[in-house]
Amino acid sequence: MTERSVSLATPYRWLNEAVAMCRAHPRLLFGAAAVMLGAALLPSLLQLVLVALLKPSATVSVAIQVLFVILGLFWMPPITGGFYRVVHAVHEGRAVQPFDVFAVFGDAAAALRLIVTNLIFVVVTIALLALMFGLAFAFAGQALIDFFLSFSALKQGASLPSLPGVLLPLIIVLAIVMIVVSTAQQLAAAQVALSERSAAAAAGDALKVAVRNIGAWLLFYLPISLIAMVVIVVFGLVVGLVFGLLSALSPVLAGLLIAPLALALALVLYALVFCFYYQAWRDTLGPAGNIEPEHQIEA
Repeated sequence: MTERSVSLATPYRWLNEAVAMCRAHPRLLFGAAAVMLGAALLPSLLQLVLVALLKPSATVSVAIQVLFVILGLFWMPPITGGFYRVVHAVHEGRAVQPFDVFAVFGDAAAALRLIVTNLIFVVVTIALLALMFGLAFAFAGQALIDFFLSFSALKQGASLPSLPGVLLPLIIVLAIVMIVVSTAQQLAAAQVALSERSAAAAAGDALKVAVRNIGAWLLFYLPISLIAMVVIVVFGLVVGLVFGLLSALSPVLAGLLIAPLALALALVLYALVFCFYYQAWRDTLGPAGNIEPEHQIEA
């Protein structure tokens, strides 16, 4: 497997291609996103119903929560792989339906590889977080404890306590590492779903690509994150204003009008994100015919 480098501006082309794909096939891709979102919410809904029926003790409630978290580790990865297969079929012009996101469950070998791939990245994420917290306490143990104690005792309207000097660089490093890991996780899922690559090999391929192209990812994610934050703040203010006005008339009516807006936003994000990472997979880990032509001038 050959991992390929891309130019710094390439992720913006992937985003443009993802938008074009969603505009060309809105019913199919947003329908698949709706099916996937429903599948993602199903374990939480079942958990709420089970807790409401059993009215368990605190210990049993925690056990039920852990059980459904474990269920999610086995339930969602094959559906994620199914979504990538749907997007791949759309790209190739093959007939496909939104409920084909469940088709990977009929391919036991692929489903198992997707589950193992997800578990690899769960373990990697937990290990990295533990390492970062360990470093933070090693370099600023007492200062970090004092910060958390001050933060927990913070009263409304009071100013935030200052961060220990070593914490901010560690947060920045952690953010960059999480960008690499989360990007690699999606590329690996696409690789396993769309090829016969093993879980460990796909995870290694994806991590190499994510590290090799870290400049392109950062140049893309940082401005996109800032834009997303502005959009979320504006959306939240508008929704809060509309909800407040409608709640004066009827809280039920307010919920009925706001919920579809939030759902529509979630569906758009689901479809765009998976189409984006599909395009990224094609150019970095996909068949050799997808290699991007070299440019003499790069942004």
